[in-house]
Amino acid sequence: MRHSETGREILKTILYIGMVPIVAALLFLYVWLGEEVRTSAVKLDSLKTREIKLRGEYNLVLSERNRLHRPDNLSKLARENLGLIQPNPETREIRVRLK
Repeated sequence: MRHSETGREILKTILYIGMVPIVAALLFLYVWLGEEVRTSAVKLDSLKTREIKLRGEYNLVLSERNRLHRPDNLSKLARENLGLIQPNPETREIRVRLK
């Protein structure tokens, strides 16, 4: 009986000693994954901030483009930069002879 109790105690000791590296590895994995998640969250926040800034710049460019494409602005630019003038409307006379 004494022999089996000693064998059980040795087996328990080996199991406990074997669990220490496993627990340490799991703790390391937990800390490492947590740090990776935090780093990814910081990068994501930075990208979201950049996206908001770029959307604002895009809207400004779009607004400027729309302003420049308005007909009144195009004619003003043509007059000022190219020296083009608005032609006078032609008047045509149509005569109909009745018989």
